[in-house]
Amino acid sequence: MAELIRGANAPLSAAGLAVTCSCAAPVDLSALLVGRDLKVRSDADLVFYNAPEGPGVRWSQDALELDLSAVPADVHAVLVAFSLADHAPLSTVPPPTVRAGGHSFTIDRLADETALIALEFYRRQGSWRVRAVGQGYAEGLAALVTAHGVQVDDPGPPPPAPPQVRPETSTPSSLYGAQPSPGGSTVPPQAPPPPVETDAPGAGRVPFTDRAWLVWEDASRSLASYRASMDHALAIRDDEVSGRAAPGRSQQLMQAATERLTTDMTQLAGELAAHESAVGAELSSFDSPAWLTWEPGEELGEGLLLGHLNADEISTLRIPLVLRMPWRRMVWINRGTTPQDSVAFAWSLVTRFFAAVPPGVCGLDVVDPTGLSGAGWLHGLPPATVNLLCGGGVAAGRETAHRLGRLIDLIDLRAVGGDDSALVADMPPVRLLVVFDVGAALEEHGDLLMRLVEDGPRLGVPVICVETDTPTDDSVRALRIKQSGHTLPSGEGVLSDAWVGGDWALTPEVLFDGAGTRPPALLSHVLNAHGRIIERA
Repeated sequence: MAELIRGANAPLSAAGLAVTCSCAAPVDLSALLVGRDLKVRSDADLVFYNAPEGPGVRWSQDALELDLSAVPADVHAVLVAFSLADHAPLSTVPPPTVRAGGHSFTIDRLADETALIALEFYRRQGSWRVRAVGQGYAEGLAALVTAHGVQVDDPGPPPPAPPQVRPETSTPSSLYGAQPSPGGSTVPPQAPPPPVETDAPGAGRVPFTDRAWLVWEDASRSLASYRASMDHALAIRDDEVSGRAAPGRSQQLMQAATERLTTDMTQLAGELAAHESAVGAELSSFDSPAWLTWEPGEELGEGLLLGHLNADEISTLRIPLVLRMPWRRMVWINRGTTPQDSVAFAWSLVTRFFAAVPPGVCGLDVVDPTGLSGAGWLHGLPPATVNLLCGGGVAAGRETAHRLGRLIDLIDLRAVGGDDSALVADMPPVRLLVVFDVGAALEEHGDLLMRLVEDGPRLGVPVICVETDTPTDDSVRALRIKQSGHTLPSGEGVLSDAWVGGDWALTPEVLFDGAGTRPPALLSHVLNAHGRIIERA
């Protein structure tokens, strides 16, 4: 029987299997059928002693019997949970062991948890895999099932959310087309689960943006398993060096961990390679041939490439970090080594944004309160591009308040369902707002900017805040904005994944000529293509 450690995953050889738990005290087993958002579809997706049957899952006194071939297609995973029958903390008994499908998982390092998710059976490329989870809940089983969407009569204190990360999802008509209904919440809604990957006839493909996030999740868990295995092997090696253990075992464990990591990363790299060649320019590196043949499209692109993620232990896999379109939250770009680092990254995102949207849908508003970003080159573009696409050019100095105020009027009208035609005139209705030197903008126009950041993205005014010259370290407003959106480094930086908390190095995708005072060639080409089509319309 193969032994799993926390975070490790393995393929299953059969769809039918039994899950058992060995423990020094009686336990209550249960199962949750969840989507990609780790939420149940309804309370009927909780299988336990009082509701012993669900689609593909049967509860008995001694085991949970799974028939994964009978699990509905819109169920992404089956979570196996357990608690002690007397509701005592799990630290009061020796580490329990769960077994399923030729795999075992001994769950150690428990403290005040009274319930936990032991295993996750999940779909991957048309087959099923098992993952050792070991996530505990001190508040008990009620808190665990509530965190996954089950309604209970007395859930107790609010439970922590299950570990997950998904990009924001929306349909194009809700932001880059038909106006949203008035009175909507400023909090981005929970993303609906993306399509289930399956080999069934007629099944929809998995969008590349979803695939990239799934690959990052699998890579994160595999890397965490590798690191835990290496720590375990090093502890055994200490015993070998001191004579408390026979030599050789630590080397075997290290070799096995390295082989597993290499196999997993090679598989994930192959999965990405099979699909990256077919994505649009907005999801491709700037040196990709896709940019040579780019032309404005009629459909909204599925997302933008921000950069690539890698880790020291991995040499065969570079994971694309992507942001789904349309945006539901603002984007903040941190200041780099020099102010021009963040300027270059901002222009890179603008290039990808307009490569992803159909002409006539979105225009550009650039605000630069201090006039130090070098964005004045916009005024040298053809008149149709400047006036019809870019709102007349860069707003600097006193013009900043007027431009921001006009956008405030726009979102206020849309919030109450008013007619905004007088404000947009012949310009595209969606306005991408880029705020350079956001520190200065917050000092001079903080109230206006806060409104736009909070309400703009859902009302057709997506926002990029660019930190350049004025520091924002001590700004409470800057902290609030960062917490409400996506914060990105403008140079190489470190991001932590939201599944296991591992560190990944991010290398942003940046235009090679985006940091100067001259027009970036590729961005000029994209903007002018939009401008020409708008002029002919």
